[in-house]
Amino acid sequence: MTLILCLVTETAGAQFLKYTPPGGPEQTPESRKEEIDRDVEEARYHLGPVRVAPWASLRDIAYVRNLFASGPQPPNDLTATAGLGFRAYLRNGPKVTWTAQVLPEYVWWRREDQRRQLNGRYLLGFFGYFNRFTLEVRAGREQQQQIVTPEVPVPVSSRIDGGELLTEVELAHSLFAFAAVSLNQQHNLVEDLGDPRTSGLVLLDREERVTRAGLRLRQGRRWSVALGAEHSEAVFDHGTLDRSNSGTSPVAEVRFEGRHLGLQAGVAARSLEARRGAAFVPYDKVTGNVALLVGSGKRFGGTLYTSRDLVYSVSSSYAYLDDERVGLALTAGLGRHSQSRFFYETGSNTFTAFEAGVPRRRDDVSSYGASLTFSLRRSLSLGLQALRSNFNANVPGGDRTYTTVGTTLTLGGK
Repeated sequence: MTLILCLVTETAGAQFLKYTPPGGPEQTPESRKEEIDRDVEEARYHLGPVRVAPWASLRDIAYVRNLFASGPQPPNDLTATAGLGFRAYLRNGPKVTWTAQVLPEYVWWRREDQRRQLNGRYLLGFFGYFNRFTLEVRAGREQQQQIVTPEVPVPVSSRIDGGELLTEVELAHSLFAFAAVSLNQQHNLVEDLGDPRTSGLVLLDREERVTRAGLRLRQGRRWSVALGAEHSEAVFDHGTLDRSNSGTSPVAEVRFEGRHLGLQAGVAARSLEARRGAAFVPYDKVTGNVALLVGSGKRFGGTLYTSRDLVYSVSSSYAYLDDERVGLALTAGLGRHSQSRFFYETGSNTFTAFEAGVPRRRDDVSSYGASLTFSLRRSLSLGLQALRSNFNANVPGGDRTYTTVGTTLTLGGK
């Protein structure tokens, strides 16, 4: 599987609560402006004022093995995802860029043909970087195959429709005020699978609204510190096991980027309460992630990271779980055009029950994996990946593993 972790960027965006795959941050993040400038520069084709970057991918060509301690064992299977599309960029002067992504892809499974699915990412964006004011707007649909909860380590197609608006105003030298609004609707496409393991994932379908505002102190590219507040609301689609909740939380972000040392952290002191009589257990804990990066990613580097996330449960006995982990990742360059990466992480999933008397549940989790990436030519890369996760539960039948080995061929980067 392709592993991606959302990182803290230069603009403080609203954060949704969701499961993050194993692996930790893969590189020092760049600001969204830097990312767009690079993408526009690398776009190969010009249609008048529009720059177009073709995209093609044959990814997640993988052997997948799912094992549960009890119940009917699913067959081992082969899967692959093929995509063909484009990214387009329109510059209105040096400060404004319009973007469009049309990236359809088809998910294929050899045995389980009910899992075959047409997915894709379809996004529109506006990015304005003016003298003292920044405005970023993105909206669209992202539908991809992924694992949505550690309780059920089975890849399924999941769709997110929504958008975000982010603004930043320079108040004084190095001092900025920021605000962000995000809205999304998550829908897990499992109704037609006929798989008892994944049928409960429809209970996670929900709408989330997040607003965030605060102040950021930034010193060039090297470091920034942000403090603010975030209000979140989650409204679940199904009345069964309704975990709808809302709350306001103080948030903080720190980012430092040195020559051989980096730090990135984003935390929120969450205080969530049930809304409208929903069956949600109040939550008062700090969530977020911290990563210390050492060395150069091009030659040799290491990342020590830790995180805690709230993940909604599909069990009728538990409201949610705390996904806590600590890990180490090592990267090494193998010549000018290839790079290797290895990681190991350990942690736990601690469940919170709806009612007293329900047995305490804790899953001890360990994951490890490796990847090799080869740059074959400009914008063309080949990747090899392997991942294994072990879940050891203290309740009968809760043990499970997830193993995948695969390859990815991508034209057009990202």
